[in-house]
Parts: sequence; C-alpha cells; structure tokens
Amino acid sequence: MTTTWTAAFRSAPVSPYESMTLIHPSRAFRDQTLRQVVRVRGAGDRLRIRLSNQYGKQPLTIARTSVATHDTQSSITAGTDTAVTFGGTAHVTIDAGAEAVSDPVGFVTAGESDLAVSTYHASDAGPATYHPFALQTGYVVAGDAVSRTRLTAAEEVESRFHLGGIDIEAPEGRQVVAAFGDSLTDGVGTAHGTHHRFPDLLAGELADTSVLNLGIAGNRLLSDVFGERGIARFERDVLAAPGVTHVVVELGLNDIGIPGMLGLPAVPADELIDGLGSITRQAARAGLTTVVATLTPFGGANGVSPGFDSPEGERTRQHVNKWIRAHFDVVADLDHALRDPAAPAVLRSDYDSGDHIHPNDAGAEAMADVVARAILSDRPVRGLL
Repeated sequence: MTTTWTAAFRSAPVSPYESMTLIHPSRAFRDQTLRQVVRVRGAGDRLRIRLSNQYGKQPLTIARTSVATHDTQSSITAGTDTAVTFGGTAHVTIDAGAEAVSDPVGFVTAGESDLAVSTYHASDAGPATYHPFALQTGYVVAGDAVSRTRLTAAEEVESRFHLGGIDIEAPEGRQVVAAFGDSLTDGVGTAHGTHHRFPDLLAGELADTSVLNLGIAGNRLLSDVFGERGIARFERDVLAAPGVTHVVVELGLNDIGIPGMLGLPAVPADELIDGLGSITRQAARAGLTTVVATLTPFGGANGVSPGFDSPEGERTRQHVNKWIRAHFDVVADLDHALRDPAAPAVLRSDYDSGDHIHPNDAGAEAMADVVARAILSDRPVRGLL
C-alpha cells in the first residue's frame, strides 16, 4: 500500500508559552463520535486507516471506525459507509506511544476523493494526539453515530485527532512526496476548507503522485516546543511512511524567529546548517530524492509576532540560504519566489497573508510551482519575479 494522506502529530502543550499561544488545544473524547474529512489523491479499490496514540499517556480504545465518501459539512454520501476493522474486529485498543493500522477494506477511490473517517470513542483516554491546524472542519456528536449519514447539532472542531494516515493500494511506480516543514507547509495563511496549502496544490501539478503534508505550525528544526524538533521526527514521519520517494525539506525559519519571541539566545547559522545536513543525509541513505527549500522572508513580522524579525535573524537567513543554494543539487528557491524584488527581506504584498510571514493562497500557488519544477527538473530552480 502507498500512503496518500497523512498528518504530523504533536502532544498537548508542553510549556507555558505554548499553552499561552495555542489557538487550537488538544482535548479528550468520551462516548462521542468524531467525524473527520480528508482529501486523498490516487486511484485504488482498497485502503486502510492509521490511527495514532503517539503522545497518549494511557491506552486509547476506539470502539468503531468507518470510512465513507464525504458529501457536505458533517454529511456522508448515502450508501458509501464502510466498516473498518483491526485484526478482524471493530474495536481496537492502541497502547500509549503506538499506532494501529486497519485491515485493508474495499473502497474505490479515483483521482481526487474527499473521504470522511468516523470513530466512536466510548471511553476517555485523556488529551488526544492531534494536529492543531487541520484547516478542515471536523464534527463531534454524543454517542455512537459512526454510520449516521448526517450528524445533527454537531460540535465543530478545527484540529485533527488521532487520524494518522490513509493508505491506498496503488499501482507500482507511483511517486510519493513527503512535504516536511513548518506552518508554511501546514498551510497557515491559506483559506480554510479550500485545500489550498502548497502540498495540496503540488499534488495537482504532479501526475501520478501523492503528496503528504508533514508540516506542523511553529515546528523548528533543532528545538522542541511546537511539536518535536525536525531532526527528531524525520525518521518516524518521513522515512517510515510507506512508499515515500521524495522529500521536500522546508524548516529552519522558526529556529531563527521564535527565540526572539521567547527572549532566548539566537541560533547560529552553522547549527541550522548542521541540522539540515543531518536530515538530508538520512534521506540520501534511504534513497529518497531530496528537495531543500530556502528560508522565506519575514521582514516586518514584529507587528504581529513581536521579536520574530531582527537584523541578526535576517543575516542568519541569508547565510543559510547561501549555503543551501551552493550545497544541494535540487533546490526550491522559495525565498526568490516570494520576496519583494524592491525589498528582498519582505514578502511580496500580493503573496502576504497579512502577518508578513505566511503566504496567502497566491503565495501557496507560487510555492507549489517552484517545488514542482524542482522535482520535475532535478536541478536548482528559482521562482518567477
């Protein structure tokens, strides 16, 4: 099976700063059904579901799981509800720190499909392993409503809980690109519910290719706070994903900006370079084609994120970008694609979501175009000014 959709997880807040700034906190579920909508790409007639208790503190029991074609809002298309089993049974108990992979189930997907995965949580297992910025509304109702076509009076949630991935039985030779990054990969700044993150758009530009979004908002290359640091999670999130052939590495910006927000010492450029080198060496040993992205502009970000932008940080960004351009064969020059030609430390105004860090929908399209051309050309590419 080939992974066609996945999520990178994090735990409940682990620091006072994280708790203070968290927009979408984790939560627990008890005698509730959770319905989550995902978009998968790829044709197949069988799939399997992966559920995660990676950061759980106690065993997680899911009493019932199903997959269906999504209709609108909390509704599924009548007649498509399909039971998902684990080792031949409806219920599954997942130990703390573990993942469960379902039995393959017959379910036809073609091209681009919006699926709804419904899980019934009979008992409280504590704060869920989750992904804060789903940019796709999920739905929660009381009781076992897994097979109900429409969830009436549902509570809406904006995070992804426990749903780790969907694998499709795809033909041999299909490319799988892992987009490994921070909030720019996660899609922060793009329109909610529109699948306009750059990995979504990248999948539309590459034929016979699945693109996995392994971005975590706030994630850093070298330090934990918003999710495990990149050098720690790379093996689990990328190398262990079934069928991965390429990886796009977009990390390091938060290592530069977040210390200023927290009043911590700046991270030297050489440490970022060492971290990127470590990840790309792991990818090379695994036989993956690696695309390394340059770090994007953040000039003016202090108005929204005080302390993120500093002259020292800009010098570090330029130093790391110079090394990336000189060191790697396949580079996606996001800096060149997104910067204002008249003020290279600043995002282009028509690509700026408003916080001077995160690209909007148009910026995400520019990112996808640059990364697609890097993958297709196997040589360094620059964005169009």
